[in-house]
Amino acid sequence: MHALEELFPASDFTLLAFIVLLPLLGAVVNGVFGKRLGRDAVTLMGLGSVFVSFLFAVVTFAMLHHQGGEGSEAESAKLVWRGWEWMRLSLHGAGSVSLWVSLSVDALSGTMALVVTGIGFLIHLYSSKYMEEDPGYHRFFTYLNLFIFSMLVLILGDSLPVLFVGWEGVGLCSYLLIGFWFGEEKNAAAGKKAFITNRIGDFGLLVAMGLLVYYCGALDWSGIEGARDNLLTPVQIWPLGDHVPLANILPNAWGVALNTPRTATAATLVGLFLFLGAAGKSAQLPLYVWLPDAMAGPTPVSALIHAATMVTAGIYLVCRTSAIFVLSPAAMFVVALIGGLTAVWAAIIAFAQNDIKKVLAYSTVSQLGYMFLGVGVGAFSAGFFHVLTHAFFKACMFLGAGSVIHAMHARIHDTDASQDMRNMGGLRKYLPYTFLTFAASWAAIIGVPGTSGFFSKDEILLKAYTSYISTPLRVQDSFEWPKWGGSVLYGLGLAGAVMTAFYMTRLFIGTFFGEFKGWDIVKKWKEPAHGHGGPQDHDEKLEGPAPHESPWQMWVPLAILGTLALFGGFLNAGALEVIGVKMTPLEHFLEPVFKTASTSVRVIDGAEHMLGSFLGLALAAVLVGAGGAYYVYVMTKGEFARVFTEKFPGFHQFVFDKLRVDEFYEETVIGAVDSLAEFGAWADKWIVDGIIAKLSSFIVRGSGSLLRQLQTGRIQAYGAVMVVGLGSVGWFLVAPHANAQVVANQADGAYSVTATPGLGYSYRWDENGDGKPDSAEFGDKASVSFNLDIDKTRTVSLEVKNAFGQVATRKFELTRPKPDKSGLTTIDVTQGANGQLPGTPRPSQPGRPSAPPILPGAQLPAGHPAIRQGE
Repeated sequence: MHALEELFPASDFTLLAFIVLLPLLGAVVNGVFGKRLGRDAVTLMGLGSVFVSFLFAVVTFAMLHHQGGEGSEAESAKLVWRGWEWMRLSLHGAGSVSLWVSLSVDALSGTMALVVTGIGFLIHLYSSKYMEEDPGYHRFFTYLNLFIFSMLVLILGDSLPVLFVGWEGVGLCSYLLIGFWFGEEKNAAAGKKAFITNRIGDFGLLVAMGLLVYYCGALDWSGIEGARDNLLTPVQIWPLGDHVPLANILPNAWGVALNTPRTATAATLVGLFLFLGAAGKSAQLPLYVWLPDAMAGPTPVSALIHAATMVTAGIYLVCRTSAIFVLSPAAMFVVALIGGLTAVWAAIIAFAQNDIKKVLAYSTVSQLGYMFLGVGVGAFSAGFFHVLTHAFFKACMFLGAGSVIHAMHARIHDTDASQDMRNMGGLRKYLPYTFLTFAASWAAIIGVPGTSGFFSKDEILLKAYTSYISTPLRVQDSFEWPKWGGSVLYGLGLAGAVMTAFYMTRLFIGTFFGEFKGWDIVKKWKEPAHGHGGPQDHDEKLEGPAPHESPWQMWVPLAILGTLALFGGFLNAGALEVIGVKMTPLEHFLEPVFKTASTSVRVIDGAEHMLGSFLGLALAAVLVGAGGAYYVYVMTKGEFARVFTEKFPGFHQFVFDKLRVDEFYEETVIGAVDSLAEFGAWADKWIVDGIIAKLSSFIVRGSGSLLRQLQTGRIQAYGAVMVVGLGSVGWFLVAPHANAQVVANQADGAYSVTATPGLGYSYRWDENGDGKPDSAEFGDKASVSFNLDIDKTRTVSLEVKNAFGQVATRKFELTRPKPDKSGLTTIDVTQGANGQLPGTPRPSQPGRPSAPPILPGAQLPAGHPAIRQGE
């Protein structure tokens, strides 16, 4: 170990770069040369790169634990590899933020790296047999390796921007893998749905990064935690401007209420935007709809995305930024409440599904809700522990479902029929390894005592009732954790636990017990010449061979994961405290990571005495759920379920249609976008192309046609045009123009109007404004002068005659204004964030905006607003 520490020092731990880049190397080699290498070489490259990355992750984990020696300081170790400066963001008046391509690992990310590479390798091994006949074999392993690379960048990135690169990478890979069989429209649509839905969440993560740069001046984990107190700054979130215009027409009380400023801390805004990103990636309400459709991809993809990697990225983000979240009890309560609601919502939908992968998909959504419920109440170690245990049992269940589907393909090759539980049953006799491992995972997910799911999920339920987030003392008028919060959150979690036990037992019984319903098994059966069966009607009976167990490449990963599902709970067996045994090594290992966040977590009085009672309630939930399913589907052989669906067909269809959330989105959000797109297409066709483009082209074409009439090429025509042009200019110069310059002294009231001279000009004035000229004849008098009293107006008329006897006339109406004796200072009044109206004096008096003051002796141009002119 000492030699390794010298080779890879903690401040320059280059082994992290190897962990990340090895899967990328596998993706590049298989992507570029895969067709030429052949299947064996592709398999070796795909599996070998991930396996070596896993070995390096194990070494890193061991060094991480060993770095600080023994005792409480050992777990606070952090290993860093700093690459190069990526970019520098300049902040207005506040320096700059330097972004580095750097990786780091601590207890949280080190544990996560083991899960990603370890379970990722098992899924790669499983895929080598499951996908061996697929023509896109090398392309599939390219995407798998690229997915592992992106997930490692996400969890090992030392800053939010580096994490975001991996975040987008897993989003891209999910699109490629879900739509892997893009030849079918529904598969391609599922990939696009996952990609677009996740972009909504990504918007929230981008906004959160912008806020963190503004308030903390940092985006790396250490910098954010060091400046997190800046996030307690209050921010006005309503109204968006100075006031709400609608308030002017509402009754006074309503208008005042509507205009009352609303504030929230920057921590609340950052937390909610971070959770928006997490909800998109981890499929929480209302952005969960992409994950069930992700079943369109190959089954190993479902295990990879739904178990240990992409969908847990949102939980990892909340855990990684826990020091920010705990500053806002409001954001934490939203996280916990959305998690509890999602757990129940998805469980309801799972009740009526018949597709084995769809049931597991909604189970994943529900279990992710439990994880958010845990981290939302401040039980970060418990929530993250459920990430681990869920990775064990859910990866095993998805791969087990793939093994079942693999067996069903012996006679039924239609995708929907081979995944329909109504075509299964009795498979425990034919698939013993799959059955045993699936049984272990089933026991774990419903929470059978002693299994991993029992220790992780039931600890979350306990903390949901007993834990809450306190309000920082230095924050005034902030959100307080509601007194009923613990009861509601625990009630949602317990209801979800009962429903999980029911629908997972239904799936387990329907798949492995009873009589096999796929086809009539015939000994020494030979496949007919016309090939495999296609889509099957449930009333049509086929003949075929007995289903067979999967090859070792598929059942060995199942055995490893099934064992972890059974015994992995002892990594954090907090429930054993009820018998006086404390076994929580994972919690102890993660304690330094959540040390800052834990200072804001409180527990209710008497929580230390509730463990036994809550374990009893958890056991009751398992018995009620699993016992109810056993009664319905074994003792009554499904008769109770059949009667219920016949009695309430509308309700059953509503649940079977996934509560019609997709249809709701189709009619609202997607419909609005489609309508906007249709309007844009119409506007482009008729306004842009039809009016702007065609009208402008018509004007140009018409102008060209007119000009072509003048461009004859004849010198006589050009000469005539020149003569006409010269004549027009000459006419303008010869014609008289009654222009004048006004000079005004408003202080004394002295005004003068001086006519502009011209060739052969003579003038005649009406100085007193009586409508009659002062003289009958035109003369050489070019100006008039007079005095005006205050607030008096006079109209002066000027007639100008040129040498040809042509006359032009113009009138000038002059007004002497009243002097401004107020001497007051202009004060600007604006409504502040506290609702008061402070006033700010202007530094100088700008004068009247419509008519600037006229200084004594100033010359007024003809267009000055103090002069009204007319012909």
